[in-house]
Amino acid sequence: MIEVFYKNTKQRTIETVESISTKKDEILNIRLIDFTSTELQGIAEKFDLHIKYFHQKEDIEISSHYVDLHDQVSITISIPSYTSATNIEEKDIYIIIKDNIFFTFMPAGIEEKINLLTKYRYDIDRIDFKSYQQLFAFQVGVITDYFADIVESISAKIKRIFSSTLKNSHFTQHDLDTLTEINFSNYLVLEATSEFQRILMMLRRKFADQAKVAKKLSAEIKDLRVIAEHINNNFERINDLKINMGSKIELEQNNIFKILTIITVCISIPTLIAGIYGMNFKNMPELHVTYGYPLAWVAILLGFILPLLYFKRKKWF
Repeated sequence: MIEVFYKNTKQRTIETVESISTKKDEILNIRLIDFTSTELQGIAEKFDLHIKYFHQKEDIEISSHYVDLHDQVSITISIPSYTSATNIEEKDIYIIIKDNIFFTFMPAGIEEKINLLTKYRYDIDRIDFKSYQQLFAFQVGVITDYFADIVESISAKIKRIFSSTLKNSHFTQHDLDTLTEINFSNYLVLEATSEFQRILMMLRRKFADQAKVAKKLSAEIKDLRVIAEHINNNFERINDLKINMGSKIELEQNNIFKILTIITVCISIPTLIAGIYGMNFKNMPELHVTYGYPLAWVAILLGFILPLLYFKRKKWF
């Protein structure tokens, strides 16, 4: 899908690349969503874009997320996206700024979430964008809001686990795996936030001569710093959860060892008595005692009950 944001007619959906107007002074933004290689090549040829970064996705380093050439700025923004209830993967949004137009290339799924966020928080139809820089700064703000929302969702998951941990004392492998997934997801969000913040700092330098845009970018950078603090708080909460879970697991293991100790001690004395009088020696005087058999039973029962009472007094159970 291709969306074009014009200066006067606002946003329009275009069927093909060929249908896009070549009058660059009328266009603020061209957005390709879930684009094909044919559409990518077509838009590159029509507007003379350098798209080599699209073919080097696996080789992109942090230093390559912002590339300022003499006639084009290329930006790669890693966006964390949920693939399951607890698992997050990164998807890349590519942005190219050239000839007073910025081009956005978005994967499927991310576009829907960002559009919903835009409609929920902003009345975009009433905002009059005078230049592509203003529209670009606005969309940067939406991405910052997206980061804030995903961090908040991770925080909510951690709080639910905290609440569950306080109520339960038994944990399964699934619980530990879930916590590990959330921890890794939080790490991905922190990494993406740091990269995005670095990109905005470079853009602020580029648009330093445009006070409103630079001010907007500075505000987003401050917001990202606050978001980063929340991410670090999530790491601390996860560590607290791990410590709490570890303590409860250790306590549960100690209780198991206590039970095993009680059982071992309680049966050791009766076993000893039974073992002694189970030996087949001819000269065993106790075998000829009139009440030897009931006395042996009394000794066995006392050997079982007395240690049990001792451990009960020590509050082992």
